[in-house]
Amino acid sequence: MRVRPALVLLPVLILLAGCAPEPASSPSPSASRTSSPTPTPTPSAIETTEPPATGTEFTTTALVDLCTERTRALAPDATYFGDMATTEWLASSSLWFVVIPKSLNGADSVAVCGIGGSQEAPVFALEGESLPDGVADIRAELLSGAPGGES
Repeated sequence: MRVRPALVLLPVLILLAGCAPEPASSPSPSASRTSSPTPTPTPSAIETTEPPATGTEFTTTALVDLCTERTRALAPDATYFGDMATTEWLASSSLWFVVIPKSLNGADSVAVCGIGGSQEAPVFALEGESLPDGVADIRAELLSGAPGGES
């Protein structure tokens, strides 16, 4: 009688053995030569920090100087920290987004600019100042094409 339960379990065991995963095989050298390489993901337009090579050449120093000069009238006595400035190429807006930390009477803020054109003929889409936590909103406005709430 003990043989019967074993006979009933035998087809179940065979069925389960067929469901076991096969061990992963390493690709052969010939297979890797014939398969196409996996493309490397490219950054999206808003992640790009380098501009295209035509007509948008600026040095970081020039961008920081332009933004400092343009926003100095808002706070003439402020101390600008150009060595801590950030610049980012916003390809979808064709603008450089420049953020320069500054301090006035112990209060921290930032100068922000959206600069297009070329180093020889810069075009300002935006210049102003903000608290540091407002930088992301200003960047989003530039990306959407609506600096300062304009369309």
